[in-house]
Amino acid sequence: MKSAPKTRTRELNVCGWQAVSALFARHPDEIRRLFFDPATGKRTGEMCRRLAAQKKVYRQVPGAELEKIAGTVHHGGIVAVIAERELRRVTRETIEGWARDRVPLLLLDRVSNANNLGAIVRTAAFFGVRAIVLSDHPAQALPGEAAWRVAEGGMEFVEFFRVAALPEFCADLKRHFFVIGTAVGGNQLSPAEVKARGLPRPPALILGNEEKGIAPGLAAACDRLVRIPGAGALESLNVSAAAAVLCWEFFGPGGTLQAASPYH
Repeated sequence: MKSAPKTRTRELNVCGWQAVSALFARHPDEIRRLFFDPATGKRTGEMCRRLAAQKKVYRQVPGAELEKIAGTVHHGGIVAVIAERELRRVTRETIEGWARDRVPLLLLDRVSNANNLGAIVRTAAFFGVRAIVLSDHPAQALPGEAAWRVAEGGMEFVEFFRVAALPEFCADLKRHFFVIGTAVGGNQLSPAEVKARGLPRPPALILGNEEKGIAPGLAAACDRLVRIPGAGALESLNVSAAAAVLCWEFFGPGGTLQAASPYH
């Protein structure tokens, strides 16, 4: 009897010096192949030595060839090929572990632009957000090549989780976290006002779709909706900018959640 054919793992191009150097620093064995242009090659000595010891491919190539390998002109002079990382499942034990360690959490509801996702990841890593939960919705951007590039190394400091339905997930999460969603207009409190009133549990933040915001059913599942006050000239911030403001308010210095980062 013939053995079942092996499923081929999808591969991902990690582009740009910041992204590749962070990958090499934290997960060097994930790199399957490495390509770089002549200018960037002067910085890759340690990477090449490790890959050579592992009998893996590394090669200096002209810029035009690197563009073809990367599939984009935005390769930043270097491309590392890795196996695509799987999105993790959330179990009850996962949530209990987050609560025990007071882990900063971000939940994304149909954030559809890969560049926005990458910018959010960079912000998350900066503020020590270790877990990002994605909705299982076809409009939700996944951590692909564009997001990796924009995150500029942030992908090495966060883990991605995916759940079937965010409203139902929030019902379980609310036993341990105070779930805060973003809203536009209305009489919602500002983040500073929410902090001043005190939070009964560690905060988990939800960011919604770039055009539609948080889905109504998910908004109803939140413990609190907040608005980011502005001058009134524009209705709202870009979702990645909103992520930075909220992470600063709730997870930054003086925020309501000061969890120790495992990366320092």
